[in-house]
Formats: sequence, structure tokens, C-alpha cells
Amino acid sequence: MTQGLGAEEALERIMAAAKRAGAQACDAVFDESESLSLEVFESAVKNLERSDSVGIGLRVLVDGRPGYSFTERLTAEAVDRCAEDAVALSRFTDPIDIDLPGAAAPDAEDLELVPPGAREWTPDAMLQACLEAEEAARAADRRVQNVPHLGGTRSKGRMLLANSNGFRGVRESVSVSFGVGVVARESGVDKMGWDGISWRDSRLLRPSDMAREAVVRATSLLGAAPIPSGSIPVLFDERVSGQFLGIFLGAFLADSVQKGQSRLVGKMGERIAVEGFHLSTEPRLKGMAGSKRFDAEGIPTKPRRLVDDGVLRDFLHNLETSRREGRAPTGDATRGYTGKVSAGFANLQIDATKGNSTNELLGRYPRVLHVVKLEGSTGCNPVSGDISIGVQGFVVEHGRSTPVDRVSLSGNFFDLLMRLTALGDRYRPGVHSSFVPAVLVSEMDLAS
Repeated sequence: MTQGLGAEEALERIMAAAKRAGAQACDAVFDESESLSLEVFESAVKNLERSDSVGIGLRVLVDGRPGYSFTERLTAEAVDRCAEDAVALSRFTDPIDIDLPGAAAPDAEDLELVPPGAREWTPDAMLQACLEAEEAARAADRRVQNVPHLGGTRSKGRMLLANSNGFRGVRESVSVSFGVGVVARESGVDKMGWDGISWRDSRLLRPSDMAREAVVRATSLLGAAPIPSGSIPVLFDERVSGQFLGIFLGAFLADSVQKGQSRLVGKMGERIAVEGFHLSTEPRLKGMAGSKRFDAEGIPTKPRRLVDDGVLRDFLHNLETSRREGRAPTGDATRGYTGKVSAGFANLQIDATKGNSTNELLGRYPRVLHVVKLEGSTGCNPVSGDISIGVQGFVVEHGRSTPVDRVSLSGNFFDLLMRLTALGDRYRPGVHSSFVPAVLVSEMDLAS
């Protein structure tokens, strides 16, 4: 039987093999994840599943030319072959000008990504939570037909990064989650309501409360109908605002800008959004999904504001894009073991505005479309910023709320940034990496 290698042993071996094959420099990422999930339907366990993945990815530099390869077989033979493949593939790439970081001083900041009680979220605990939520959902409203989505998950991940200059780093995280989806029916029409959340500590999960909230979300949409086409102010609820804006945030990648694939080319230092709009990457938020002490190339992370009071100040960089502009590394690199180095937000944050409750925002205009659900983004173009997206929600007119569906919104993301009227005062709760409050836009085109 072939003996498998441990994480540290595999990293050291693959880098040594890369050097023997002709690489002058290299870095490697080892990634492993474990997920345990349980699903319940009609009070019975529908699925109990554990999934594990592990792999190691290598980047080599041969006369400045990068080569990538990865393997999910952690044997000596597979690791050596992976290194040889990466060196061989470098013959087909153009040189890049980067310097890998050296060994770093220990960073003792605790980002609180591994809580001590996470393993209390056992299958028995998940089952009990599901049964509790199902009972609460069915008791909440006679229109509840079934609870087709009900389950919990415990996820654990570990990433190790090493390079030939002596850098070594480890990131570990554990999280738990619970979700419930409810179908309500009236006059032969079904509507789905969902509530779900992730935390580091399973004691923060509230199954019955979440079930009742899912029922409210389902029943409130019963009787929804299209409304006439035209222009209307739109409030994107904090449940969907991050998802909506996230479609277009590739425009802030330095690589896209440098290749002319972003509408933000040539906009540095210019106003791209209304005053009061602040957009940041926040990699040091305690306990959050995107938090990390170092990026995927070993550069220390730090909070940075990309848009300050509506003015574009910066982009997201990796070592290659930073060097193209002759600037210091920013710590935004991202990478999985199967892919190349890119860049990305580490906890995207748009600053909330105190005092702007949802009710206050809905009262800003006589008639507002309050969007609470998105229905696919295939009509949205992240490069041009064009928007065409189906939504569900409510038309709120002089305090009266009417559910609507089968409508779509259109416009342009970069125009929308200049039409922001106000931002909400809260973020959706839980462990995630997108902190975007409710977003009120003065006008968007609506079609039914």
C-alpha cells in the first residue's frame, strides 16, 4: 500500500521536487476541508453525509515563467509528478515579475475562526434542531404545506501555505449552519420562504425562531402579482444587497482594470459613487468567513478602503498586478489548490448609516419597490455593468405593502452607484464575508 504524506511533509517534498526539476522559486498551498451535513423531511432523516477533500497546488517560477499544477493524491510519487508537470508547463507561459515573500514574523492576532464549542453541533443536535424547526413552522400558519428544506451543517477547513523563501503560514476555521425553507399555499399558488444562518457557535442558532421567520417570508408573498412597467425607487433589502452588488465587484480587480476589462479603467481618484459611500476590504474582522492574517501569496493583510466617500482610491492586487504598477503588495491575493493566483475581497464591507432603519428608508418616497428575493442574474454583465434581473418583493405605497413577483429590474451598476439615496443601518447577521446594508436607489427601470 502506498504511504500517504502529511500536510507539512507534502509541502516540503513538492517544493524540493520543483527545485530539482529546474524551478528557481515556488510556492505551494495545501487545502483540506471536512463537511458534515444532515437533512430532514417530514420528521425523518433524509440524508446524513460527510464529505472530505484534500489537495496540494504548486506554482513554480522558471526564468520568471509561471507553471501551475495540482494533485489530490498525497503520495510521494504523485507529489513529485505534480512538481515535474508544473515545471514542464512553465515553458508555455510568459514571464512575470514577482518576488515571493520571505519568512514572516509571527502574527499572534486571534481572528477567532476556531471556536472551542463547534464540535457540539453533532448529528443528534442537528436532528433535534430540525424537528424543533419543523414543528414550529407547521404550527405557525395553517397555510404551510410542507418544509422541504431543513438541515444543519458543520464545516471545517485548514490551509497551509509555504514558499521557497521560507514563508510558512496556517489558516484554520470551523463554522456551523442551519437553514429552513417553508412552502405556503393559498388559492392554489405556492410561495417559498427561507431563513438560514452560519455561526461559529451552535448555541447561537435559533431553530424555532428561524422557522417562524421562514413562514412569515413565505406567507407575506402570497397573492403576489406583476405591476405595470415603468421607473420606480428601489430598496434592496440587506438579505439580498450583498448578493446583488457582488455580481459586479470584479470591476475592482486590478487585473481586470489592467487588461481593460473594467468600467473603472482610468477612474482612479474620480468620483464613481455618491458622497457617503465607503467600500472596503476588511480581512481582520473577528470570526468572519473572509478573515485571514495573510493572503494566498503570504503577504500580511490589512484593512483598505477602495472607495472613500464616493471617490475611487484603490483596487485589489496580487503580487503580479502590484509589480506592474510599481507599488507595494496589498495582501489581496486569493487561490485554491486547483487554480491560479487571483485577487479578491477579504470581507467586503460597505459602511452602514446609523438611524436608517428599513421603515425609515421605505418612507423616503411615496412609492418604493422593496426587493427581498433575487431570481437569477444571467442577464447581468459584470464587465459593462448592465443589469437585467428578476426580483420578488413588495411595493410600499404610503405605508401600504403589496407583494409583487414576475418583474425584472434593469439599468447599469455604475449608474446605480451615482443614484444611491441612502444606506441602511444594519448588516445581515451571521458568519459570512459580505457586509452590505440595505441599499436605496432613486430610480430603476421595471418591466413585468
